[in-house]
Amino acid sequence: MDSIFWFLIILFGLPLLITTGIMTPIQYRYIKSMEDSKKRRKQTQSEMYEEMPVQEEVLHLNLQSNPLFLPANIIAGIIYKIRHR
Repeated sequence: MDSIFWFLIILFGLPLLITTGIMTPIQYRYIKSMEDSKKRRKQTQSEMYEEMPVQEEVLHLNLQSNPLFLPANIIAGIIYKIRHR
């Protein structure tokens, strides 16, 4: 029973930790660039998404809603909010 438990932890936990470590800086840069473009264009978030090409919408959807990237999104969002108060 213990070996199965550790196998499952290694099988699912290790890739999640590695992905979170790699994706957190990428997500932070993405959030920062989206906020900068929103300020530069002086638009609301909904207006910005309405004017976005379909390719960018699909990219944004994949980056923000992928369950594998969810911990990285949360961590990057918290870091961004703390740094840009």
